[in-house]
Amino acid sequence: MEYMIGCNYWGSKHGIDMWKYWDEESVRRDLQELAKYGVKYMRVFPNWRDFQPIEMLYSCQGERREYRFADDVKIDNEFGIDMEKIKQFETFCDIAAENGIKLVVAIVTGWMSGRLYAPPALAGKNLITDHEALSWEVRFVRGFCRYLKHRPEIVYWDLGNECNNLGPIENPWDGYLWTATIRNSILSEDTSREIMSGMHALQVTVSDRRVNWSIQTQAELTDVLTPHPYPSPTIGGNKEPINRMKTTVLPTSQVEMYSTIGGKPAMMQETGSVNDMIGNQETAAQWMRINLLSGWANGSIGYFWWCAHDQLDIETPPNSWSMGENELGLLKGDYSPKKVALTMREVQNAISNMPFGELPKRTEIDAVMIVPSGWQQYFQICSSAYIMGKQAGLNIGFCYESDKLPDVPLYIYPNTNYWNSTSMDMLNAVKQKVEKGATVLVTTESAYLATCEQFLGLTSYGMQEDRSVKTADFGGYELPFSYGTKFLFKSCGADVLVEDEDGTAIFSCNNYGKGKAYFLNFSLEIFTFDRVGSYTDYPYYKIYEQVAADILAKKPVKKDNPNVGVTIHPFDDKHFVTVAVNYMNTPQNPGIQFPEGADVKVCYGNADAIEPCSATVYEVKIK
Repeated sequence: MEYMIGCNYWGSKHGIDMWKYWDEESVRRDLQELAKYGVKYMRVFPNWRDFQPIEMLYSCQGERREYRFADDVKIDNEFGIDMEKIKQFETFCDIAAENGIKLVVAIVTGWMSGRLYAPPALAGKNLITDHEALSWEVRFVRGFCRYLKHRPEIVYWDLGNECNNLGPIENPWDGYLWTATIRNSILSEDTSREIMSGMHALQVTVSDRRVNWSIQTQAELTDVLTPHPYPSPTIGGNKEPINRMKTTVLPTSQVEMYSTIGGKPAMMQETGSVNDMIGNQETAAQWMRINLLSGWANGSIGYFWWCAHDQLDIETPPNSWSMGENELGLLKGDYSPKKVALTMREVQNAISNMPFGELPKRTEIDAVMIVPSGWQQYFQICSSAYIMGKQAGLNIGFCYESDKLPDVPLYIYPNTNYWNSTSMDMLNAVKQKVEKGATVLVTTESAYLATCEQFLGLTSYGMQEDRSVKTADFGGYELPFSYGTKFLFKSCGADVLVEDEDGTAIFSCNNYGKGKAYFLNFSLEIFTFDRVGSYTDYPYYKIYEQVAADILAKKPVKKDNPNVGVTIHPFDDKHFVTVAVNYMNTPQNPGIQFPEGADVKVCYGNADAIEPCSATVYEVKIK
């Protein structure tokens, strides 16, 4: 499958009002210029307000009387769609075809950049739960698909733009029913295309009463999951600069989390640098390059920048409401390219012209991080484990604590606080895997774990709160840490690898059946994520490296640079591609060892020093 590279598109002249003030020549120029810079795909948005512009007419004492279009024009089709807009969208498809651009269409675009865009008749209604609104959404979706499904330029339908923002809901079943309703409306007219979710900021599971939009239900009802990983505080993207190790890995970790928990493909459907204060043009270009290449290497099916053009000259809401919606473009208002546009073209050309053709699928995951239940820092915990896994040389996937545990050689098992640890069912599932030969690393902040003497080989003499930052020698390297809750563990069978000055076990290993149970007496994943520079200033990844030693020893490619992530993509047992990704803003020695006598060809990048926020691609043949 082709790696989709492109952008989200609104017209350069009128932005979100492009359909209201349709300008064919301006749109034609937009697409001609974008195509010059590697845009092969665009996610586009039929503004719901403009495509279904129904109004309600009222009679005596405000009695509802009749739906009409503006200026009392009668509605001339069963869907309430303005057929002139359908003609405009047909013209848009023609222009896309002329420029070799394929389209992902976000059908229900009723929310965009902080503003709602509902038909006038539905203004003020809850667009997720109101029955009248839902009825007209069904009509709009069915009509739009019926009129445009013949267009070959459209490669995916998308439910709409971040539709979990269309209205508040009080329970997950409202979100489920809305998604199912729109999905089924699409399928009633067109079963030939897959459907993207279009939603961002999804949580894990609907079993928690505070989670109304989940990865699992979107995966059940749609075909492609779509994180929108901006460098925002929502996912911890404000912790470090966008060209440093912590932040550069976050988009890839979100794709991995969505896809492995949901069991469906995922992509970086929206991402960008927001504005020049977060990163200048050079920094934004590094952010784009690293995410394009890391996503390509780690299973993302595509990458769409937000957005096509800067919108500094658009003075209507929502652009006038926020300074974070105006400097997001590939191109400036005068069509001159920003560095991100040049970067997109260069990476697009490189990927399209790899001598081996399409990149084979990456090797399977080596380890699974078990995502605990309760209202917790899902993104932070998962991203932290993913970062340290990359540093150690592992491919880490994710499993929610109530889902079936997959068979892998290593489990990362964080239990964060008190009653919000994982279930007894999951603990028993982990114990069964370890008994048969797997390895587990259990970390905790203050969670209560059952059978610790039997499973971990540790006995507790109590607990006490201790949030002071300490330092311990982990065998040749010192690491700062903080207990949170200090469990006063002593060995009753485990090998204590690191202990506190009072003899409390900090890090231990217990033989359990044919496997090993490692225990860390603090929350490694949260502690490291919350601190600036933790992944680059201290070798926390060596803990993962130690517990995964047997896995790493069997890999055909070894690495020793923690700032470089390595993926292996086999054609067969003796022929594979290796992608070495530099997640830092400085050149990095790859530090890679290939099998002795292998024929290694550099297909992209620098073999001696990987450029900042870039990659080196090798084709390897074992003799």
